[in-house]
Amino acid sequence: MSVGPAAHASSVTAVVCTRDRGPAVIRTLQSILLNTYPAFDVVVVDQSDDERTREALSPFRARGDVRYVRTASRGLAAGRNLGIRAAPDSTYIAMTDDDCEVPDDWLDAMVRAFEVDAHIGVVFGNVVAAPHDRGAGFVPAYERREAFLARRIHAKHEVEGVGGCMALRRDVWSTLNGFDEMLGLGAPFPAGEEGDLAIRALLMGYAVYETPAVHVVHHGFYSSHAGRSVVYRNWFGTGAMLVKHLRCGHWSVAPTLARMAWRWTFGRSRSAASLGRHSYKLLRLRAFMAGMRAGLGAPLNRSTAQFQQAARS
Repeated sequence: MSVGPAAHASSVTAVVCTRDRGPAVIRTLQSILLNTYPAFDVVVVDQSDDERTREALSPFRARGDVRYVRTASRGLAAGRNLGIRAAPDSTYIAMTDDDCEVPDDWLDAMVRAFEVDAHIGVVFGNVVAAPHDRGAGFVPAYERREAFLARRIHAKHEVEGVGGCMALRRDVWSTLNGFDEMLGLGAPFPAGEEGDLAIRALLMGYAVYETPAVHVVHHGFYSSHAGRSVVYRNWFGTGAMLVKHLRCGHWSVAPTLARMAWRWTFGRSRSAASLGRHSYKLLRLRAFMAGMRAGLGAPLNRSTAQFQQAARS
């Protein structure tokens, strides 16, 4: 796929959520600002407990293409929803994490991906691990070699996708009532918000596209010891997210969820393949089952297919 300038530029907003990273987020912001796409801006949502990030970003806040949003809210999904609400006029929303760097054609490649099919509502790209010592730990990554277009829910198991390199049509986000704020890092179920949105998009008739033509570089290194907590939270959140759809009566999802659960728990999914020397299979299974049990008991709004905020602790 070509990643040259888009023939018809649509407005794009890049949303970056950050918490307690101080000036480290500047690397992410600067890489986005180097993009050559002709019509974009950036929203930085700051959920930090201290003032380091606000102070570090002060030189950028006078720019017309950077918006800074400080919030007392917690959770990656809540931050992303807030950032998207701050971009009411954008056609597309691109997202990456505050420990990633993007290439200068990232936004153009995202827009090109949506042009593959008019029904595409969500796009995922590759998250490439930055160089690191694999003997000491791992950098979570997600890579696929060939593009895949999922048009129906039965194909969801082919597109795992991660929010570190993700984009969506803003009107699709609005139709789906945004990300489920009970899912994702910093929430009670600390993962699965991007996969959940993709499932809901497919159920609503939108397509989900994954392509290696779009990528970011991830710098988030975890030691092997610290990695256990990362693995646990990811599979715990995923278990809760998947059982939620069964509780909503989305029975067409059941066969797909079974395949996804089997591969994520026992197999070598693209996300699990980046875990270094350890497979963590028993830990993944234990976390996945614990997440399912917790998800079964959490308050749920079946009309929106989202957990209710009252379940926050």
